[in-house]
Amino acid sequence: MRKIILMIVAVLAFVTVSAQPPQGGPMGGQRGGDRNARTIEMLQKQLNMSPEQAKKFAPVYQGYMRELRQVRKDTKTLVDSYKNDEMTIKVAKKIMLAQLNGDKQIIQVKKEYIQVFVNYLTPEQLSKVFTLGQGPRRPRGPHGAPQGGPQGYHPQGGQPQQR
Repeated sequence: MRKIILMIVAVLAFVTVSAQPPQGGPMGGQRGGDRNARTIEMLQKQLNMSPEQAKKFAPVYQGYMRELRQVRKDTKTLVDSYKNDEMTIKVAKKIMLAQLNGDKQIIQVKKEYIQVFVNYLTPEQLSKVFTLGQGPRRPRGPHGAPQGGPQGYHPQGGQPQQR
């Protein structure tokens, strides 16, 4: 009798555990799956996509985001590798060049995906897809710098403040 009860308990425990959804959301346990799904859903609403259009667009946009994340990750890894060195002008230049190269790669990915997105989006949607979700912009002053500018910055050409 005990063996039967233990067997039933074991089977019920197994069934309960195996019936649980995978951790990490609908992307099969991948980190950020919920966020990616919400981002795509937000884009679909803001771009007024039809359900058919949205279904075709989602995997392409996910590929685009994957490529951008990889470029950013690679850039961060390279920049971080220089931070172990003693900070000299040479190391500072390497860091800045690595960051600029990362920016250049991001621009290249965006240029490539414009050609892909043309197949899935209307001209109006295409013009919005790269600007949506970037958040509010800081107001700009008369010389193009953000209002307030960097610490010590004087658009009239004065000397920077010493802090």
